[in-house]
Amino acid sequence: MLIEREVYLEGKQYLVTISDEQKALRSAYAEGRAVIGLWDRNKEGQSLEPAEYLIEDIAQADEQLLERVVRRRFHLPWIIAETKHLIIREFVPEDAGQIPGDEVSGEDDQVFLEEESLRVYCSRYRFYEYGIWAIVEKESGLLVGKAGLSLFSSEDSQWVKERTKKEDIPLELGYHIFSLYRRRGYGREACEAILTYGSQHISNKIYARIRKDNRASLKLAEALGFRLIPPECSGLEPQLYLGVWCC
Repeated sequence: MLIEREVYLEGKQYLVTISDEQKALRSAYAEGRAVIGLWDRNKEGQSLEPAEYLIEDIAQADEQLLERVVRRRFHLPWIIAETKHLIIREFVPEDAGQIPGDEVSGEDDQVFLEEESLRVYCSRYRFYEYGIWAIVEKESGLLVGKAGLSLFSSEDSQWVKERTKKEDIPLELGYHIFSLYRRRGYGREACEAILTYGSQHISNKIYARIRKDNRASLKLAEALGFRLIPPECSGLEPQLYLGVWCC
């Protein structure tokens, strides 16, 4: 079986080949097309390389999947969410240097300051399909912050460890709106969209670590629906609250 689909992104046409035959997938990929493998669980030894995405039913190849397969194939950032004022998307190497240097607070932020290190970070999206994303102001097109989801180790909190099942993917929400763009509601707007995305695609339970003296973040966490666990109960460092959000 071989099916061809068209995807239009920013006025440009892309072709996607869907097939259950490796030869057809390889040929389409060599011609510069995006490909999706049609997998049959009852067929032994089926190989659908070079397809990175597999479906069992053609109905699964909806517009969102087709667009995302095209974006992966041609190294275009996934659009995670679009809100009233913001576009939340994956970082691209060209974003390097747009984060104000005086707002870098730790080693983890350093990767966003240089193009090569950011390129390496962006390669992780392909495997995990989540991470820290760019927050772009729609009106100006400027990078106004970053936010996203990262893996939260249950070993960091006794409270989480006791409640984490083997199959769980404990995620941690993090965000940083650059000082020039604060007090516009962007933090809440971005986090609400990310929580919705995370619960729909990855995990229905998301955590946050918040300093006791960061009243603004504690207030935001409560507004977002997080339940706050004090340090003496969560097992975190004495100065950190644990926020727990469930959809």
